Amino acid sequence: MTGARAVTCPSCGGSIEIRAVGYTVTLACRYCGSLLDVANEDVRLITAYRRAAKNFAIMPGARGTLFDVEWEVIGALRRRSGDAVWQEFLLFNPYSGYRWLVAADGEWQFGTMLLDRPEEDGRSVSWRGQHYVLDDNAEIETVMVIGEFYWRAARGDKVQGATFANGREQLSRETSADEVTWTQLIPITAEWVSEAFTVEQRHMPRPPRPDLTEGFRKAPGVAEGDLGNMFLVALAALLLILAVQVLLSGPQVCADGRATVDVGGATTIHRIGTVEVRRPWQFVTITVDSDSFTNRWVDLDYSLVNRQTQQSVDAYGLVEFYTGTDSDGPWSEGSHQAETLFSRVPRGTYDVFVDVGAHGWPSDPVPGTVDPQNPWGHTDTVALWFRSCTGGFSWGMFWLMAALLFSVPGLIFWWRHQD
Repeated sequence: MTGARAVTCPSCGGSIEIRAVGYTVTLACRYCGSLLDVANEDVRLITAYRRAAKNFAIMPGARGTLFDVEWEVIGALRRRSGDAVWQEFLLFNPYSGYRWLVAADGEWQFGTMLLDRPEEDGRSVSWRGQHYVLDDNAEIETVMVIGEFYWRAARGDKVQGATFANGREQLSRETSADEVTWTQLIPITAEWVSEAFTVEQRHMPRPPRPDLTEGFRKAPGVAEGDLGNMFLVALAALLLILAVQVLLSGPQVCADGRATVDVGGATTIHRIGTVEVRRPWQFVTITVDSDSFTNRWVDLDYSLVNRQTQQSVDAYGLVEFYTGTDSDGPWSEGSHQAETLFSRVPRGTYDVFVDVGAHGWPSDPVPGTVDPQNPWGHTDTVALWFRSCTGGFSWGMFWLMAALLFSVPGLIFWWRHQD
């Protein structure tokens, strides 16, 4: 491709060729990794290293054709940012100049340095009529250098890197104390790179450990910051609704009662107690606990009777518990506890009544027959303990409000991700 100049490494004595003669400033020995200053005729040792610079996916000296141009790999960098580690290969052609080949997370990108600087606008940039949005911004450190470069490259170099994305195309900005450089990065397939160069797959950089939040943070539009703010506003509104519901639930006044009912017998009426609703409108909650019956259900018809007007507010409750065995093994269904919520009960004093009827499954007990579970013929009963309290609020309404509040940012997130 071009005439080469051979130099001897002052550190290890190895013979190294300079391929981009007249352009190369820094050369990293491929045998020991030492950094050499080759800008002048006398090769000067910058930093001596004893460990060989190896384990790159492509070694300097390899040649291959990409985009109808024959390139030679003259330098390689291993760089990192946080847990992410990747490799960058400097390509050279005497007629086309320099390009970059970047290997990260099993994928490849082809990079071209920009001569015309993009127009920056906060968290986005514009370049040649295209709009790019900030995708990542972090410090980048060079951890290994091999080959030759047109600037004084050295391990330990640090720059501030920012990546702006437009679909799969990216613009990379690197800012150091001396300059700002821009590079356009376009994706190319691993098959194409393997056809052009000999790639050591075992030396490809490994992807960083997965971050459960990265998929959300990297999704299109999230980097702009508006979606995060939307979710925070929705959460704040939901907490405010919860606080208002708790505040408006009002003072709590409770009454307790107990009832025992025969299984398969007649419905009986029981008075639980008296509660007083002190606000213009208030919730009343009745909870019931039962003894440990099986294959039974209990119908509960509640009535709140206003002492002054004798008008009643009615609601229905149910306690049921079943067990059995089928082809999948033992099963159970139901609970020995239940809760019934009365909404918007007007101010007043109420007597709480319940009509109770207990039943057996699959049928009620028949008098005069012997039940294997009750060989002595004792009357099968269910004991119930009631508590009636003013106050409380509807959890169903709370979760409905949560779904509505988070649906807007959720739909926006889905729509942007589809793009």
